Amino acid sequence: MMTSQLVFFLGQSYRRSSLYLVLGSILFLASCAGTRDMQVSVLRPAKITIPTSIRKISMLNRSIPTSATGIESSLSGETTVRDKELSEDCLRGLTETLNLRAGSETPRFDAVRCGHTLNAADGKSLGFGVPLDWKIVDSICTAQNVQALLVLEYFDTDYSILNPGATAQAAVGAVLNGTTTTVEVRGTATADAGFRVYDPSQQKILYEDRFQFKKYWTQRSANPVEALAKLIKRNDALLNVSYNTGVEFAYNIVPLYFWEDRLMYKGKKGNMERGERQALAKDWEAALKTWSEVFETSYKSKIRSKAAFNAALACEVLGDLPGAQKWVQQAYIEGGKKQALWYSDIIDARIREQSKLDEQMAQ
Repeated sequence: MMTSQLVFFLGQSYRRSSLYLVLGSILFLASCAGTRDMQVSVLRPAKITIPTSIRKISMLNRSIPTSATGIESSLSGETTVRDKELSEDCLRGLTETLNLRAGSETPRFDAVRCGHTLNAADGKSLGFGVPLDWKIVDSICTAQNVQALLVLEYFDTDYSILNPGATAQAAVGAVLNGTTTTVEVRGTATADAGFRVYDPSQQKILYEDRFQFKKYWTQRSANPVEALAKLIKRNDALLNVSYNTGVEFAYNIVPLYFWEDRLMYKGKKGNMERGERQALAKDWEAALKTWSEVFETSYKSKIRSKAAFNAALACEVLGDLPGAQKWVQQAYIEGGKKQALWYSDIIDARIREQSKLDEQMAQ
């Protein structure tokens, strides 16, 4: 079984594709006084493709444990919030995200919640048990008038203080030495979830995998007790990580928009400057026309290259990826700049994704 893992660090933006993060960083570092940092909204396909015949999907919580998982310790920072409440918050985040509008006037899915919960097949709700019987799946889907059932099969959370020994040692040292030392306390909230997607029409499990979400927390204080008290927001931390586990998993099964970094060449005068102003005013069609005219009328390769690069950006914003590729090729031919090659790689990758995206967004 493949394992999907996601680690979310506090204060950092999450990117679904490391390729685009690296390329975006390269473009940012390559920027200079002659360029302007821009952001474009990009629709990315989901990692998991669910047949387009499935438009309505129901969410079922089947993760309620029936046996104890051990004594929770306040020293480790684990919470006493009920497991059911946390798993319900996970499905709430998932359902709300799936019902977001993504790429069209209607959501990809009409996601609804089952009005009841089931005990986990694995008594401790730590792993996958036997799948649901197809008669049960069919009866739920029929009752809710949906084509598929997305089931949270197990759900487990944990909250702990990282390296508590070192924290205690620092506190004792401060007391013995009579000094005021800033103590840093770090904690982590983790959720492990198992999801299955059942298709009753084919009696087929379309998806089965584990998903993990983790969030780190840090507090600093001259008083270690105060730092610990601030850090251990037990219920709040696990409710937060539970909800966001559902949100982040939804990114795997529905196309969503993401902001990505791009460059645009500035215009010092004439139509290059006019095209820049048109783009900043979000009149991208006019900007494309202006930069096209600059490319056709200028005798300087340097100016033609910049105009072509900006025209590629305009095409991407307007959704014309083949046009963007043609223009960025011209930008490299005319100027030979690495920025054009890097941008070409981004457009190539988007074109390769487009067929998958079209399949997922088909009505």
